[in-house]
Amino acid sequence: MTSFTYDDDRRTGSYEIRSGMVRVATEFGTKATQVGGSPPLVIARMLARELTQAAKLK
Repeated sequence: MTSFTYDDDRRTGSYEIRSGMVRVATEFGTKATQVGGSPPLVIARMLARELTQAAKLK
């Protein structure tokens, strides 16, 4: 598992790639999707951003 930093708040999350899926874990939860045409890190950052935005809407 690898860590990365995302968002203007510099929050930290982690992601892993397994069986063609990218799975992200952040303080706001977890989310997964299939690896597509984009690099896995790009997908992971996108998923992390979605989790952050959803948490801000609550």
